[in-house]
Amino acid sequence: MKTFKRNIILTAITLIIVFASYFLLRLSGDTAAQNDLLDYINNKIPKAHKLERQALDYYESVTGVNRVNDETLLRKLNTDIIPTYQEFINELAAIKPKTDKVKNINKLYIDAANAQYEAFMSMRDALKTRDAQGLKAAQHKLIESQPLFEKMRTRLAVLAQKENVRIKEADTKD
Repeated sequence: MKTFKRNIILTAITLIIVFASYFLLRLSGDTAAQNDLLDYINNKIPKAHKLERQALDYYESVTGVNRVNDETLLRKLNTDIIPTYQEFINELAAIKPKTDKVKNINKLYIDAANAQYEAFMSMRDALKTRDAQGLKAAQHKLIESQPLFEKMRTRLAVLAQKENVRIKEADTKD
């Protein structure tokens, strides 16, 4: 009878240890994703975001109400927009998140940025060859890249909410 009680007690202790370990590992995993997301938002993305904003400011300075002519846009694409945007993509690619959740967000961001970069490159090529249809197609590519950015922002917001991380609205005019 003593052996039976002892076995029951040992089994109960083992089960307690197994369940406690499971919950601690689960909690640790959640903390890892939360910490990775905080590092991504607070330390990794700001430099990249600043480059993105700079490239888009350059673009806005020669398009829309600020548009002068095709030559000015072409020059700005070659000297400022494309090189700065490439630097932005390189900065995103250099970010190495630790968790799959944050890696997926960063991959979405890179995919969206690459789509927009391709639009800028197409725009440059169309302006070089004075191809009006190519320019329209490039502008359309630029518009088509926006849902990719929205998808990334939405997934980031969902992950942040799930991981109990508050995202402060970025100052877009750094």
